[in-house]
Formats: sequence, structure tokens, C-alpha cells
Amino acid sequence: MFNRIQKIRLNFYIIFLISFSFSSNAQISFDRNDFKNPFVDKMDFDFSIKAYLSNNAKNPNDTIFEWEVVSLNQSNAWELQVCTDGVCIADPPINKTYPFILSIGDQEEFKIGWALFEESGNGQVKILVTSKNYPENKDTVSLEISTLSNIKNLYNNTLTVKPNPFIDFINLEFQDNSSKILIIYDILGNEVLTRKVFSGDRINTSGLIRGVYILKVRGSSDFSKIIHKN
Repeated sequence: MFNRIQKIRLNFYIIFLISFSFSSNAQISFDRNDFKNPFVDKMDFDFSIKAYLSNNAKNPNDTIFEWEVVSLNQSNAWELQVCTDGVCIADPPINKTYPFILSIGDQEEFKIGWALFEESGNGQVKILVTSKNYPENKDTVSLEISTLSNIKNLYNNTLTVKPNPFIDFINLEFQDNSSKILIIYDILGNEVLTRKVFSGDRINTSGLIRGVYILKVRGSSDFSKIIHKN
């Protein structure tokens, strides 16, 4: 009878050790936890970094995770953007969770940054990723940036886009009348319109959906501008 009780206790102890081993060895980790850049050019449309989350868990059930913004401080005109699992979230609220699946041994890319809208300022954001089934399994990534205070707006007197915001067309004006290449990108960086242009050209934008775009003109000099479609 005594030996039987000992065997039962031993079995429970073994089960406990196995369970504890799965839990304690389960881990997710970013390849880097802190990013800082105090020299961001506000004239760039946006600034972002890429951090890679690895799932090194031993437990085969540890594949469901969720991320959330746990702290945020940014200039009023800026828009925070977090892209992962094939989805980009603009201005995610603090402490709202977004689930995703990450298989054991795989990596997930997190693209984190701000649309700057040519505004100076500072930004700090911290993102927490937590295992849904094992909350002790978690990691964070932080980004902190500042724009250079002495950067001048080099483009205001060189490239003019009217109207802005626009609906079905825009008019372009620049200092010389040489041909240039116009490229318009959406907020995710996808090229949505390309054509050869001259100063004074009227560009049909009726095919674009409402939102924010980056307009670039390339020639002997390159110019950029943020445009909005209503």
C-alpha cells in the first residue's frame, strides 16, 4: 500500500515537472527590444522600424498570441501605425489587444512607426506581446524618435499641388518645365499611380480611394509632398 502511494505521488510529481518545464521554457522574444532615433527628418512621409518576434516555445499549444500598445506619447499631428500578420492598424488604442498565430520556430515581423505629416515632434511607443494560453510568456518592443529641429521645409516653394485635399484631380506646378516622373504611393507604400508630367499638368485622381498619399516627383531634383483625398 505504501509503495502504491509513493508511485501515485511520483506520477503526480513527474506530471508537474513536465508541465512546469513546458511553461518555464516557453518563450517568445523580439530580436531587439529598444529602438531610438533622434535624427528623423520630418519631411519624410513616415518613419518606421522592423522588429522580429520569434516563438521558441516547447509547448505545442503555445501558438496563440496578442499584441497591444501599453504606452504611447506622440505629437498630436502624428499617426501611429503597427503592421503585423498581414494587417496594418492605424492609431491602435492603448490596451486594445490584437490576436495572431505564430507557430513554434517561426518569426513574425512587426513594422512600427509614425506618419509624420511634415510635423516636428517626439514619439514614444511600447508594444507588449503576450501568449494567450500562457500569460507569463511575453516580451516588449519600444520605439522612441525625435525630429531634427533645424530641418527646413525645402519643398514648399519648389513643388505646388492644388487642390490639397483633392477629389478627382490635382494640378502640379514646379519651377522648371522639364519633364519629370510623378509617383503616388498609398499609406502602406504601394505605388498607385505613375506618369510623366510637366509643370501645369492636371492629373486625374478619380481612381484613388479616400485617404492619405505620398506624392513624389523625380527629375533633376526629387520632391515629395503629402496629399489627402476627400
